Amino acid sequence: MSYKPSSLFNLIQSINKGLFLPHIQRPFVWEEEQMLKLFDSLMRNYPIQTLLFWKTKDEIKARKFMEEVEWDPNLSDYYEPNVSKAGCEKTFVLDGQQRLQTLYATFAGAIKGANEERLEAYFDTSNGDVMSEDGLLYALKFSKVALPRPWYRVADLVGKDGQRNSEELADDMNEHLDEAEDAQPAEARPNSADQKARQKRVRRNFAQLVSLLREDKHFWIQELDGVANNYTYGTVLDIFVRVNSGGTKLDASDLMFAAMKEGWDEIEEAIEETTALLNSTKIGFDKTFPLKCLLVVHGRGAEASAEKFTGADGAKLLADMKEGWDKAEAAFQELHDFLKTDLKVYSEKVVRSHNSFIPLFDYLYFNPKPNERSRALMRGYYYKAQLFGWYSHGTDKVINGLHSVVGQHCTGSFPMQSVKDYFSGRGYSTNLYKQDLEQTRLRFLLLNLVYVDQMGGSPFDVKCKGNEPHIDHIYPRHALSTKLGLGGAEVNTLGNFRFVGATDNIRKRAELPDSYFGRLKSYGCPIEKHLLLDEFATDTKKLVFDESTYRSFRDRRLQRIWEICDRTVNPELATAKAGGEG
Repeated sequence: MSYKPSSLFNLIQSINKGLFLPHIQRPFVWEEEQMLKLFDSLMRNYPIQTLLFWKTKDEIKARKFMEEVEWDPNLSDYYEPNVSKAGCEKTFVLDGQQRLQTLYATFAGAIKGANEERLEAYFDTSNGDVMSEDGLLYALKFSKVALPRPWYRVADLVGKDGQRNSEELADDMNEHLDEAEDAQPAEARPNSADQKARQKRVRRNFAQLVSLLREDKHFWIQELDGVANNYTYGTVLDIFVRVNSGGTKLDASDLMFAAMKEGWDEIEEAIEETTALLNSTKIGFDKTFPLKCLLVVHGRGAEASAEKFTGADGAKLLADMKEGWDKAEAAFQELHDFLKTDLKVYSEKVVRSHNSFIPLFDYLYFNPKPNERSRALMRGYYYKAQLFGWYSHGTDKVINGLHSVVGQHCTGSFPMQSVKDYFSGRGYSTNLYKQDLEQTRLRFLLLNLVYVDQMGGSPFDVKCKGNEPHIDHIYPRHALSTKLGLGGAEVNTLGNFRFVGATDNIRKRAELPDSYFGRLKSYGCPIEKHLLLDEFATDTKKLVFDESTYRSFRDRRLQRIWEICDRTVNPELATAKAGGEG
């Protein structure tokens, strides 16, 4: 096994040429917030762990990195059959996909926005002196339009500025900013000291940015050479499972327990039991989650740190937590029951933010045994939070802000309107509209909502490893395109998508729907839960492969999906329309 440094430029140049992802890798799962944190860490010169590669000539299915990050990609679009063949030398990323995909999108590609627009990375070259509310020193934005200076398009460092050094880039930026500041009215101009400090930050930022891209000291690679040595697929698969299972890592909760043991020596056991209870819902909570819940309900804020459990204030907090444990334990049990019986969560993949559950615990702590109306509103809150990215930025600040809304006894039902007012004030969407059904990044969550509503969970056995639901076309995409001449917008619509088990999807042929669903029906499969329209489920021969039938089926099924989603995500609107409480 070799261990060597590499420049980011060389890594980017090798992506999708010699460097690929093996089919065993999960999809890209980082949210934009995590991408920004990685960039901030690199600008601070923090280490980001070693990348693990495997060179081989074996026949292994190879997948490309995304030049534009899609949040719910069809992975089959990215497979490279020629590279996958035996005898073709290629290098696979076993550990580091999330980091490399982020860096590729930042320095040479883009991400896709909510409306499928291309968003490129821009860096504020003048910052680095003030911490943002998200805990970041270095601001990076993905934008569909060019941002004015001091913002710098990061991809230019690989493109048009590829031959320029950091001094030239910094001097050019500072000269432009100096001229802009000098043109301001005298009272608005920064003083000489502030201007010099900004010039210094710009020089430092460009020096670090150029260093990250061009120098062989920030990225280290361990490579398993399966061409020169005997690294079989079985051995590499075992290594892959181990490096991606986490191992023994010290997290924030371990540090907090060390500070807490003196005040309440049984707390770690209580938290571990609570975490195990919550994880029986198939969600991978860590021990920090219940600790953050307890901090919030006891008025200490969601920020998890060992310092909160030290000194006189820490002793009082522990005493309060110990005294109120029975109440907290009952709220954790109610949260577990809500996840299992109301949300019917069956997989980690359907949850975008664990932190979105903390306000639900906060509410249950002060409002135990909610009525059915409150539970419907809590379901609506959960889906809104996941769909609209309510917890994508400034998570702890959001949780603390909501504590004043849900962290008290609430007369009536769950305070949905106050929650919506809070998020709309932060610029987030708060209602689901029919046009939202066509947002690519929402596809999986919306389909999951429909299947949970219709089947009470996943339609497939997710206990079988690797059998998570995949999104698949009902009317085959290729046939619609080649035989009926329909474009992507007509084919790739939620009205034509359903879930299929991953193992079935691998074996599935591009069979026409009347034949395919007719076969499933003969096997006793509840095809009405997939098709949603009784007329076609009763007689699958009505799934005729022609343009008019397809469009009619697709549009009517989309309307049915909308009715289910609207009822679930916007329960407060249905009540308001009926003249009841909002």
